[in-house]
Amino acid sequence: MLACSYKLESPVQSTPDKMVVKVDTIEQDDLMTNKIFKKKYYCKNNKKKKQPPFPSADIFRFSDYDYVGFDLDNTICRYKVAEIMRLEYKLIAEYLVNKYGYDTSLLLGVDDDMDFLQKGIIMDIKRGNFLKCSKDGVILRATHGTRPMTRAEIIEVYGKDKTWEPILFFKETMYDNSPECNRLLRSFKDYFDMPAAIACARAIDIDDRSPNGPPEEYDIWQDVHVALCNMYRREYYSTEQGGFFPELKENPGKYMYEASDRLKKWLMNLKEHTYTFLVSGSSIDYASHTAEFVLGEDWRDYFDTVVCTAKKPHFFTAARPFRYLNGHLDAEEVPLGDLRINGTYSGGNWAELLELVKIETGIDNPHCLYVGDHLCQDVLTPPMVGIDTIAIVEELAAEGMCGDPLEHDAGSDLMSMFWGSFFTTDGNNKVMGIDRINTLYGDIPIRSARLAIPCLEVVARNGIKFQYDGFSSESSGFYPGDPVILHF
Repeated sequence: MLACSYKLESPVQSTPDKMVVKVDTIEQDDLMTNKIFKKKYYCKNNKKKKQPPFPSADIFRFSDYDYVGFDLDNTICRYKVAEIMRLEYKLIAEYLVNKYGYDTSLLLGVDDDMDFLQKGIIMDIKRGNFLKCSKDGVILRATHGTRPMTRAEIIEVYGKDKTWEPILFFKETMYDNSPECNRLLRSFKDYFDMPAAIACARAIDIDDRSPNGPPEEYDIWQDVHVALCNMYRREYYSTEQGGFFPELKENPGKYMYEASDRLKKWLMNLKEHTYTFLVSGSSIDYASHTAEFVLGEDWRDYFDTVVCTAKKPHFFTAARPFRYLNGHLDAEEVPLGDLRINGTYSGGNWAELLELVKIETGIDNPHCLYVGDHLCQDVLTPPMVGIDTIAIVEELAAEGMCGDPLEHDAGSDLMSMFWGSFFTTDGNNKVMGIDRINTLYGDIPIRSARLAIPCLEVVARNGIKFQYDGFSSESSGFYPGDPVILHF
């Protein structure tokens, strides 16, 4: 049960099936107010935090920030990626077969096609092709369905420059739903939607084998998209539908890791030093379930502010109102000026949250940081509104890092023999270091983040005042080491 500042008429008790919220008691409010006062006093009187200049681009320290935020899924909560993707594919395939009558061969296990998976693959929806692109929008490798395309086939379809106009638009914003890209392409950006690529590719293979031959245009994506969304419908957490939430509620240890004591201590040390916040796209009931498993029943104590159902990336750029929570449901809008630094809310927007931080810290231009795994929502977008970012890139551990033995438990599933390295594919082998990175998604941390790390556990090895090399013209921000492939 959460102990947060919610606007309710009376305490609400929890049940085993629903996460609901209890109003703070007077004693709890007094305790929280005392903690906030002490932190506010610290921030307002810490001249080092307020004095310019901010450290140069090639130096990074967590302790230099006035407000440090985290994503939940794949950041605070580290999933067992192989298990979660197999579950997701199973649920998508079952939905397509049972709801739309797709061929039952889709129900076959996904293991034979795991090599097809890679973060950042783009689907040409109407042609049924899957594309891996360079940071300049050039198609590096491609398949039709699951069948690899030759260089000659790529040129035949996309021209000798191996480019496609929608991708040239997409690479600027990484936004699938722009007028130039909508209904033409889909990018598979994280471990929650990557299995949908296999479902699409297999369905295209089935269409190609039909007696009538391949269609002129494929219309598979809209069905797969419905199946994908069906797993994650917000209300399904409480109604035990969709398959995904019931399975993770029943077997959390099969799909998630608990945070180490070292990481918990690091998070608490950070919160003692500065204000911290959690901004997640998940609803409060699922977020609470996840955070409690990862951090413990006291998970709420690790963050000052919590925002769920945040609708990133628009949380950072739009003006959606904050709402109070009535149990796990959204309640009335929070009036302007009524946000509390220790509150838990739904929806919202960065502009209002930033104004609150200015008031609490007494700093006109607070330095803010956000840590997340989604390279578009969490890494590319926040800098547009002045927030520094750290990219969680699990492929670092999967492919190996220079000078560090950390390995990924699902490394064999995240490394693709066909697509090649996440960071560089068919690049210039004479170039060493981060200049060799040439892939569209591999380039995002370099141009948008201060650091790129495989997981939070690696920074928990150090204190919050530890000095890292950040991305700059003079240094690499990959920590604890560059991807191995960049140096041979």
